[in-house]
Amino acid sequence: MGFGDASAKDKKAAAAKAKDEAAKAAAEDASWQDTDKGVQKKAQRAADAAAKADAKLAAKAELKELERQEEEATSQMKGANKKASGYPKVTQAEIARRQALMGAVAKANPKKQSKKTEVVSQPKLEANTNRQEDVVDASGIDAALSALDVGEKKQVKMTYAEFEARELDGIRQENPGLKMSQAKERCFKMWERSPENPKNQDK
Repeated sequence: MGFGDASAKDKKAAAAKAKDEAAKAAAEDASWQDTDKGVQKKAQRAADAAAKADAKLAAKAELKELERQEEEATSQMKGANKKASGYPKVTQAEIARRQALMGAVAKANPKKQSKKTEVVSQPKLEANTNRQEDVVDASGIDAALSALDVGEKKQVKMTYAEFEARELDGIRQENPGLKMSQAKERCFKMWERSPENPKNQDK
């Protein structure tokens, strides 16, 4: 063994010391790691969401590219840039004009008339009677009678304010010593018993 060479014991001790230090470093690293399952799941969800967002953006970009390629391909086709005009709205006057023209053509050429070109008259349009008040539309005798107001005359419903305006002067004249609040209280009691009160009327 030469000068400065380490003995086997020293080598073993150094190796054991290095191993212990490595184990301590690993233990310290492990202690700094977050082992909370909730935090780990949250981090995993965030990573998954980021991956989904990236995939979505990539799919969107790919779709745009495909659309652009398809537009290029269709624009080269014959008549692709022409817009479809569709059918314009036809008014009653236009229908009448067309029928008159078809009728004139049919009279001029009676032999050429076929089932395809036969003019069919439009059914008669009836006025809308939904909002007319004088029209009675009821099924059954009771409904018809109530719609026509035959029999008893309906009582007009009165409000308390109208009743009070009409009766308060009479109460004040009969009882001149009453205060206004007392007169109004008597008027209200009369209103509760009055047949003009909608609550007292038969429905």
